[in-house]
Amino acid sequence: MSQLRAAPHDFNLFQAISLLERSEPARARVGRGIGANEALRLAAQVGMAFAPSDIASLDESARPGPPLTLRTPALSLAGAQGPLAAAFTELLLARRRARDGAGLDFLDIFNQRLIGFWYRARCKHHLPLQGIASPAPLPHSLDALSGLGLAEGAHGPGGELAWLRHAGLQGAAPRSLASLLALLRDRLGVQFEGQQFVGGWHPLAVSDRARLQGLGGGHLAQRLGGGGSLGARAWDQCAGIALGAPALAHERFAELLPGGRQCGLLAWLVARHLQRDMKVTLELKLATSPKSRLGARQADALAPRLGRSAWLCGRAAPGRRECEYQAARFVLPAPGS
Repeated sequence: MSQLRAAPHDFNLFQAISLLERSEPARARVGRGIGANEALRLAAQVGMAFAPSDIASLDESARPGPPLTLRTPALSLAGAQGPLAAAFTELLLARRRARDGAGLDFLDIFNQRLIGFWYRARCKHHLPLQGIASPAPLPHSLDALSGLGLAEGAHGPGGELAWLRHAGLQGAAPRSLASLLALLRDRLGVQFEGQQFVGGWHPLAVSDRARLQGLGGGHLAQRLGGGGSLGARAWDQCAGIALGAPALAHERFAELLPGGRQCGLLAWLVARHLQRDMKVTLELKLATSPKSRLGARQADALAPRLGRSAWLCGRAAPGRRECEYQAARFVLPAPGS
């Protein structure tokens, strides 16, 4: 609100109306009252010159009713783009120069209603203007079609909810790795990369394992490649996927490690998107090599964890090869574990 009051020209007209409307929750919404009881007074900026911005001014109102008055040249009965004749506009401008604004105030009665209806129509098809608790059917329909889980109360480990703007990414079936990466990059702000078809072994049940038996055993003969397999496990090329991130700062690196603030959210987002039991491996790298010392206090936010944020290496000496730090690689925990 302070930025809007200081520089209203930097805001979009509908964005400004939405912010000002939410700042007065006790008043009627714009376009739904009788004008005097609405959250904002809307007036037209009449002139024959080109308007450089959607908002001409935002000032305190000295009249009873809404506390603020927003003037806009975007929609006006008079003016260069208005339906009234240019001669009538010139007459109104001449009266304004003579400090007689009765004619313009009379037109603002209609401008208030026209701009309010325009804003209501914009809100109907523009979700960010509808607010958080909007009764409009479109958000509920998107939630149901994409499986975001907002209506059913699905939330992450820290109470996080799915974002409605990701409904397009989660509406397709089957869901792709590209849509998962787009979701994670937008939600967490990390440019993740992914690899699909990372195979893995699955244990076989005892009843599914091939074994030698007599003809009178009562079991159907098992043939290799036709229902029978050697060993106690089977290879699945679609068992999992691998995610990787670019070199991260210590704070972001610690947040994505198991037990970190973002690790649980990441696992929840991946599980909600995949909707199947799949092994997901995450590989993280540090932008700068850590310098951990036993018994020394760590100045940064990255606590030493052997194999993930701390490594054993020899003392640096001339002629000795530098220590190579292995990237932290682990399987994302199941949500709720």
